[in-house]
Order: sequence, then C-alpha cells, then structure tokens
Amino acid sequence: MEENYSAKALERFRNPRNYDELQEPDGYARITGPCGDTMEFWVQVDEGIVSAASFTTTGCGPSRACGSMATELAEGRPVAEAKEISQQDILNALGGMPEAHRHCALLASNTLRAALENYQASASVKQMKTEA
Repeated sequence: MEENYSAKALERFRNPRNYDELQEPDGYARITGPCGDTMEFWVQVDEGIVSAASFTTTGCGPSRACGSMATELAEGRPVAEAKEISQQDILNALGGMPEAHRHCALLASNTLRAALENYQASASVKQMKTEA
C-alpha cells in the first residue's frame, strides 16, 4: 500500500498536523462523507486571517493526511481564500492520492469550507448585535 502514496502523504498518515480540537474556535463544522468517514474542523480567525485550524476524523490514513494538509493550507490565508481550497489543491499538496482515496480530499475541503462559513455566519451575527 505505501508505494502508492507520496512521502508527504505517508508522513501525515502517521503524524497528522493540527489533529485535535481547538479551544475557543471561531468556526466549526462536522461532515460525514458518503464513505462513512466523519471529519470535524475548527478554525480561529484574527482580523480576517485563519490563524489556526485543526481537525479530527474517524477515517483512515488518507483521511488524516487530507485533513492535515487542509489545515496547513488554510493557516495564514484570508478567510475568502481559505474557503477556496479545493479537493485538487489538497491532492496536489500531498503529491497525489490513489483514486480510491481521492474522496478524502473532497471531504476535507468541504468540511474546512463549512467551518469557515460557520465562522462567517457567527461573525455576521456578532456584528449585527454590536450595531444594534
């Protein structure tokens, strides 16, 4: 199996980055994909920039690798830019993924986007309350 994955992907299977729940997140999402894997993302945003992102998954090594890479790609980016991180961006950053596990990158991308949308919705509500 290992010969089908890049060194970067294998490293994140074994030692995923940002694998844990963030304390006091600004945004959160949980999605269960069609394969049955569930992924959760937490984000912190400071002045419109993703300052921290973390995740957990019930999934396999490829799910851990994709979630890890999604958090790495998101951190330091403006929210609007981080929301555009795609399945292909994650796959490219990992050096590819076998066809049977490419859906893991889609789950990571979708869950990250949902956490950022949750942040934006919460920020809008807070803004309306302060203007009232």
